[in-house]
Amino acid sequence: MEFIRKKPKPPEIQMAPFVDCVFTLIIFFLLSSNFIEPTIRMDLPKALSEQKLEKVDLVVTVDRNANVYVNRDRVPLDRLQVALQERMNAIGKFDVIFKGDEHIGYDLFVQILDIAKLAGATSFSVEHAK
Repeated sequence: MEFIRKKPKPPEIQMAPFVDCVFTLIIFFLLSSNFIEPTIRMDLPKALSEQKLEKVDLVVTVDRNANVYVNRDRVPLDRLQVALQERMNAIGKFDVIFKGDEHIGYDLFVQILDIAKLAGATSFSVEHAK
């Protein structure tokens, strides 16, 4: 005697819970993206770590009035490349540490970074305040 069997139904994926999850994720990402500020304030130079850099021989410092110093000697910005090249060749190191006031412009920082690269610096580090 043969039994009559029903054909098994193919498995179905329930779409309602899937749509709920997707909409919840969309709402989450839309809301969280509004909390991201498009610009960043630049009052940065405080750091959590108190780790000091080792003794260095070449430090470029920029004060609040955009005066540039190599170690403790004031150098005009147009003579900075020559001053860096002379100091690097004299000490045999091509590492530059940058210390800047928190109110200097980003354009000045990038300009000094470019000048240091043109002078032959192989390493450029930024030191922070305690």
